[in-house]
Parts: sequence; structure tokens; C-alpha cells
Amino acid sequence: MINQKNVEILFDYFDTSAILFYKKYKKTYLEGLVIACENLMANSIEDKYKEIKQDLNNILKSVSSIEFQKEEIRKAFQFACLRGFKHKNITNQMITPETIGIFVNYLIARLYDKQDLILLDPLVGTGNLITSIANNSNQIKEIIGIDNNLTAYQLSSALFDILNYGEHVFFQDTLTFEYNSSDVIVTDFSGVEEDVIYNIIEHYNKSIKSGGFLIGLFDCEVVEPEKLVKQSVNLNKYWKLFGMINLPKNILKNKGKCIVIFQREGKVVIQPSKFLLVDLPEFDKEEEMKHVINQINNWFDNTEFYKI
Repeated sequence: MINQKNVEILFDYFDTSAILFYKKYKKTYLEGLVIACENLMANSIEDKYKEIKQDLNNILKSVSSIEFQKEEIRKAFQFACLRGFKHKNITNQMITPETIGIFVNYLIARLYDKQDLILLDPLVGTGNLITSIANNSNQIKEIIGIDNNLTAYQLSSALFDILNYGEHVFFQDTLTFEYNSSDVIVTDFSGVEEDVIYNIIEHYNKSIKSGGFLIGLFDCEVVEPEKLVKQSVNLNKYWKLFGMINLPKNILKNKGKCIVIFQREGKVVIQPSKFLLVDLPEFDKEEEMKHVINQINNWFDNTEFYKI
């Protein structure tokens, strides 16, 4: 159970640290946030910050004795990221809402029997999507992220480290990344140009095991039927279109968003007799949500498909 007070305490630590680094060294809020993570991991302050070392040690003491849950850390970190983005007038598009991560985690549990899954995000952003999935799953063994935006790379690296997910964030063009052992690919394609999206999907057919799933968050206009048909010439060599879930518009500033699921082709892969197509209600409408989840569960229980 998440302790909201712990989230607030840790956010105050991040926030106060970042402001101190800005006032004394003119570092950006986000740069200060990354250093605050490093200090928390080391439980000490480097001597190069001697002018504010006493202040930093005092706020570090306020959190060093608390054993934070992973979700408390992720939430506090993302609140701090949002404040940092506001300071720099950066769009918060790098941060995927946590409700999406929780729902994707549910989908992964229905799509896979296997434990010890390797989860890869080719556009990791701040790491909020992939860590919200991993934090709430008992199936994920390892997570990997890629991003060529330096700010996103630094933030997601800091979050991976503080959550003990290891140094598995790579700073490079995602279309140059080579890996052949992931079980699941999940990412947020919001705001990415259409041709780039489909190039990424095609490229990552080499990075996932046969029968594995790619679960992507898309702007609905990018996956309109005529556009999917246009792209299917290349995609059909490697991927089967498995399902589409339309999200409520209120979840992302009234923009049309949907989750699209592709399955990697292979000799053992079975094309489902029915396409998974669902319209999700607003997440806070509990009764409507329960009804739709029951529909999805019924689809999974009565549809034959290949599971890793």
C-alpha cells in the first residue's frame, strides 16, 4: 500500500535539492533532480558542492531513514519531473500517465504465461511508463530503455538507478539499437511522426522473440484503418495486428489515444479468430470499467492465441 505521506516527503527532498542547486550553481531544476537522486543513492554529498553541503545533508537526513516503496519513489520523481518541465517550458509528453502503465501491466498478465520477462521501451522518455509497469508486475525480470534525448536519458537513468533496475538505459537513436532477447516491447508513440513510428515497429521485429507482443500508445489518427492498411505491406512480414483499445479522451487532455497490440510473427503463432477491439470508459467510472474489463477477460478466456 502506497503511503502518500512518503511520496510528499520524497518529493520535498527532490524539490528542495533541485532549488538549492539552481540558486547556488545555476543548474536547471532537472539537472538538480538527477544529482539529488545520486546523493540519495550514495547517502552522501560530494565535496564539490561544499557551499551547500550542510543544507543538502540536512534534507538528505530527512529521507535517508525511510524505506520507500518503488511506487512511492516513481510518483515523487515524476511529480518533480513535471515541475522541472514547467520550469523549462518543456511539454510533459515525455511522461506517460501512470494509469496507462497499470492497464498495460494488466494486458501483459493476460498476454503472457511466462515469468521473468524482459521488457523493452524504445522511446523511454522519463521512464514513467516502463517503471510503472515493472513496479506493479510479478512477471518482469529486467527492463531496458532507449532514448536519444539527453534530458530524457538522464532522467530515466536516474530513475532506473534509484529503483534498482540497473544501468539499462541507452543514449542513442532507437533505430540503431540492436537486441534480440526481449519478450515484450512497450512504448508511447505520442507526438512521433507517422513514418518514424512504423520504421521503429519494423526495426524492432529483430529485438523480440517470436510470439512476443509490442504494445504501443498511439495518437488515434496515426492508426486509422487506411493508414494501417498502407503500412501493412511492410508490417505483415513481421507482425500480426492483434488488438486495439480506445482510451477515454479525458485521460490525455481530450486527445484521441489508443493502445494498439501487435504480435511478432512465427511458425507457432496463431492468428486469433476475433480481433480484440474495446472502447475503455473513463477510469474513475468503476462500474463501467468493471464491465469492460469483464468483456476483455471473456475475450481472452475464449480466444485461442499463442502465449510465450
